[in-house]
This record gives sequence, C-alpha cells and structure tokens, in this order.
Amino acid sequence: NIGHQENRAFVNLLDIRMEKCTAQQLKECRYLALVDASAPGVNNNIPHGTPVNIVIDHHRADDEAVAAAEFVDIRPGMGATASILTQYLQDLDVPVDKKVATGLMYGIRADTRDFRRNVTPQDLNYVAFLLPLADNDLLDKIMSPSLSKETLDVLGKAIQNRVIRSGYLFSNVGYIRNRDALPQAADYLLNLEGVNTALIYGIGDTGILLIARSRDVRINLGTVLAEAFGEIGDAGGHPNMAAAVIPLTYFSMVDDKEKLLSLVIDPILKRFDNIVGLEKKEGRNAL
Repeated sequence: NIGHQENRAFVNLLDIRMEKCTAQQLKECRYLALVDASAPGVNNNIPHGTPVNIVIDHHRADDEAVAAAEFVDIRPGMGATASILTQYLQDLDVPVDKKVATGLMYGIRADTRDFRRNVTPQDLNYVAFLLPLADNDLLDKIMSPSLSKETLDVLGKAIQNRVIRSGYLFSNVGYIRNRDALPQAADYLLNLEGVNTALIYGIGDTGILLIARSRDVRINLGTVLAEAFGEIGDAGGHPNMAAAVIPLTYFSMVDDKEKLLSLVIDPILKRFDNIVGLEKKEGRNAL
C-alpha cells in the first residue's frame, strides 16, 4: 500500500507500474538494488542481512550487507537520491524523456522540501538540467494532491496530544496504519512558535515508529536517534530529520496496541531525553 498522498499521485499520474515483492520472490532474486534506502531493514521491509548488489542513497549507512555490495554510492552531502541518479544520466549522456525528468524533479523537490532543507549547489545544478525537460504542470499536480482522511486524523491527533518541553515537542498519535502521515505531522508541528524540535510517535502492527524534525543547529537528529534507539531498533537520518523503528517482537500479538504504547513509551523517550540533555535544560529553566 502507498500511504503518502503525493506518492500515490506520483505513481498514478506518471503511470508507473508497481509490483509488491513477496518474501519468496525476494528469496529467489539473484540481483537486488536498493535506491533511496541505505540498508536492508532500514525504513524498508527487506529482512536484515539480505544480500544486496547495488546501494544508491543519500543517507549514511553502517551495515554488513552494504559493505558487501558490488556497487555502493552513498552521499550524505547530497540533498536527494534523485540528484545522484540525474548525475548518472547527465554524465553518461543518456537521453531523458519527459516522464523520467518529471519524476527526478519531484524526487529532488520532495527530499529538499522545495529547496528549503539540506539542499546543495549540486542539487540545484541538476534541477537546472531537468527543468526544461520536465512536465511542470504534471509536477504541480503531483505535489498538490487531496489529503486523505487518515492523514488528516493523524495530523489532528498530533496537534491535540502535543506536549512541549523546553522547545521540544512530543506527540503520541496512537495506532497508525499509514506511517507516511507521521513525517507530515512532524513537519507541520515544527512550524509552531517556540518549537525547535518535533518528535512524533505512534505504533503499528509490528513496531513503534518515531519521526523527528528539527531546526536546532546544535543537535544532529540522525546521530541522536541512532544513539538513543539504535540498540533496540533501526534509527538514523540527517542532522535535521531522522526516524526510528522499534520492533515489537513478541508483543506484536497484543491486540490493544495503543495501551501497549502507553506502557512502554516513557522509558523509550527517556533515552532521547538523556542524550539531548532535556532534563538538565528543564532544571536550568526552573532556577
């Protein structure tokens, strides 16, 4: 299932054929490429340890499967994976049709939030190359689709349940079916006055999901989340945007997921508090 409304519009309007890969098909696959994914099991459903042949991404990775890949191009300094792919086409002098150019333009704009986040001069150079080749009317339609009811519900819960502590906003959105709604909620609440960092979390059928956004240059969210949750799940990202997934393992059979989340979330968030020194900041503010 494609959760984010822009991703659905992207697939539909560009007429992209998608197939869901089963575990058996993955097992039989003789050649596997990860694009915009740093490692098996990191923000994807590919089992940890699955051999991969190609990895192209702009997120840093430290994984045995990546180290063993035949071709690895990971550039944390680049704003979007689509920029890396555009460079390949440009350097190899591959003809770029309108549909491909539009898709790559969307990738750069989406990853950099319309050139407002982690954008580099290289990204802008590749945008200049793609701009005359892309269908900009179609691109506007992809980037302004209708908001789904489920996404709106998650946004509503995030707003209603927000707690702000010394510039850090935390919000529990409960049980979620559409994980793509969490980044949208984090991006939205980061705009709230007095908020420098937003951490939105919820629980799915197999794990606890945490999404963080920040405009505080003093912290590196990717490093913070990796230190806080790396031992108990998958975590990482960029200085101002990061994510973590903590598997439920034996607790995945629990029916009341929201109650389970309320029971376990405090010690989980305590890990984040300790690394960013939130309790110390609150202590100083109380003096």
